[in-house]
Amino acid sequence: MSPELHITLPDGRTIRRPLGAEAATIGRDAACEIPIDDPSASRRHARFISTGQIVTIEDLGSKNGTLVNDGPCRTTLLRDGDRVLLGATVIVYRDRPGTASTSVVVSDDATMHHSTRYSGRDQKPLLSQRRLEMIYELSERLTTLQSQDQLLQGAMDICGEMLQFERGAIGIRRRNQKALDWPIVRNLRGAEGEITISRSLLSRALERGERAIFTDAGGGTVDPTMSIVQQGIRSAMCVPLLQGSEVIGIIYGDRSSTATAYQDEDIDFFAAIARQISIGLINSRLLEDQQQMARLHRDLDLARSIQGGLFPASLPNRQGLRVAALNDPGRRVSGDYYDVIEIPDGRIWFLIADVTGEGVGAAIQMAHFQAAVRVTISESEDPAVLLAKWNDFVCRNTQSGRFITCLLGLLDPKSRTLRLASAGHLEPFVCYRDAAPMMLEVNGGFPLGVVPSSSFEQSEFVLRPSALWLAYTDGVTEALDPDGKTFGIDKLKEAILSSGELQPGPLIKQLRKRVSAHAASAEQSDDITLLATSLD
Repeated sequence: MSPELHITLPDGRTIRRPLGAEAATIGRDAACEIPIDDPSASRRHARFISTGQIVTIEDLGSKNGTLVNDGPCRTTLLRDGDRVLLGATVIVYRDRPGTASTSVVVSDDATMHHSTRYSGRDQKPLLSQRRLEMIYELSERLTTLQSQDQLLQGAMDICGEMLQFERGAIGIRRRNQKALDWPIVRNLRGAEGEITISRSLLSRALERGERAIFTDAGGGTVDPTMSIVQQGIRSAMCVPLLQGSEVIGIIYGDRSSTATAYQDEDIDFFAAIARQISIGLINSRLLEDQQQMARLHRDLDLARSIQGGLFPASLPNRQGLRVAALNDPGRRVSGDYYDVIEIPDGRIWFLIADVTGEGVGAAIQMAHFQAAVRVTISESEDPAVLLAKWNDFVCRNTQSGRFITCLLGLLDPKSRTLRLASAGHLEPFVCYRDAAPMMLEVNGGFPLGVVPSSSFEQSEFVLRPSALWLAYTDGVTEALDPDGKTFGIDKLKEAILSSGELQPGPLIKQLRKRVSAHAASAEQSDDITLLATSLD
């Protein structure tokens, strides 16, 4: 028998499509072998290729991509039960028809007469004292913190117990989407098969928040707004799950073997249960968000720990030469980078850099850049030549719109000469005792990654005795106070002068304190990095 696709469209409809020997293209284009009504799918999104009993799916360069079992797909061999997501359309692959468990089909075909009554979301349930007591008893079971799967399984158990559903389904909207998933579909009589729900019933619950009760009219008039399609249904109910004014899902249940039809109080009781389920569903989502946030914090802590290993494990601290540095990304991983590399002849490379943007993307780009620096730093003694080489690397390996500012220096402690080249980075300060800090004028080129084949200029300085030079990123000067005012260059100069420090470590600590005092209660808006070097 031919393999089969079970396709659930964004509006909840499910269709089945057998696969033949020829390839079948799926997408929004009406010319596709499998056309689908899904605005988030591409016109020609993917192709199913069948060779005997082997079926593969191939993404056709779609805008939003194709996922197989939540993993990205280019060309993937399908196995029975694999779940394919393309746009908002969910497809389950079956290697043999009839292997699917109970599922929901949304249909337009009317096959019998029913009497249907609707009530709006604002209509309050009218319940007997006994059922009010039952709702109170059920509240703890339905609203306590638990996973969504546990909640919905328990909710369907309760509906089976209290309302004697023979078949039931719970549909949940994906967050911030209209697409509907069916995590719970159950035939309480134990038989396999499908639960078929009318499109108009589903639409009125999802779009208007209405609840519905319908019964076999026994030859009465057809309700033109309804399409009750499941043969043999004696009575059924459908209610929305509400979060304020938003419909976040629906619950459906029906009977076919019992002669007793649902009454008005039953739908009111069902709606009251649904309210409790809605509260439980909101709580489970809050729990899921909290757990996801905890995982994110753990991942960020791990990323910060790994990133810390990219910075120098130790810095020079000997007679005549001292170096100190600080990198503070706040609550994030850092897009700033500094490095200090000693070479055998006693000279020292100093580097400070800043990736545009922040967070994980900037940190990953900086890690790539750090690897390039470490591999190529020995290829030249000219900072300008190295910046040109690194610029080509960043242009080749970085998406447009991201670039890196960088200040690179080579210090010779014996001759007290400092060679500097800048790729759009802030100019450093040089400080002497009892004198205002001076900015070293460096001819800055474009940041790395902006213009391919850029050239840079080297500037050379001779430092006097008892000199300290300080480099920093814009997280220092652009730190904001609660009123949105920046720390600025002038305050940085004032902080350096008032500290009276020419030792790198104490100076950096004093500067960090001054920036924190300026920010006060304002959240740190950017990475803060400082690199200082002193010569006796």
